[in-house]
Amino acid sequence: MEEKIEITEEKLSELEEQTKDKFIKMLITKLKKDIKHDKRNDFYEQIDFRRILNFIKREKNREILSHALVGLKENKIFVLKISKGKEAYSYDVPGHRKLAWLSSLIQREFELEPCHLYEFEIGKYKFGPECDEWQEIFDWLDSFRIDAAIKEAGLKKGDKINFMYDFGDNIEFKIEIEDEKN
Repeated sequence: MEEKIEITEEKLSELEEQTKDKFIKMLITKLKKDIKHDKRNDFYEQIDFRRILNFIKREKNREILSHALVGLKENKIFVLKISKGKEAYSYDVPGHRKLAWLSSLIQREFELEPCHLYEFEIGKYKFGPECDEWQEIFDWLDSFRIDAAIKEAGLKKGDKINFMYDFGDNIEFKIEIEDEKN
């Protein structure tokens, strides 16, 4: 169980200063009101606070990652070897494709049931949707370009990417960058 966080108006104000996002600011305003009520629900306040922290972290990553798009060429191709256990396939993947597209490719080729949560771990960054079966406004991290994610993570030929599919079954894949072509 996660450690309980003391939620104060001061902490919330500090978080509000760290974000430009209107939705996050709205969540902070709501939580500020909630913590003042006599009939507080500490459990939900903790969930809301952690959600706000997660959104701010993702917003900061989005700002960092947006710089990775500068100077990218549309014609870069990555040869990716995608493996699950002993089963492996190599694909020529256009760098301008989105991570959501790569997830769909893996689902199709490995005959996985669609509509499950997934996550790419590329260097120190994690990419994936916030919710299965529908997209929240913060699901932009699975719509990020493959070449930009690889560039920002500093990966090169021979490096690996982790891919986790269906958090209930935890189906793990390794994606190796076999080659880069222009």
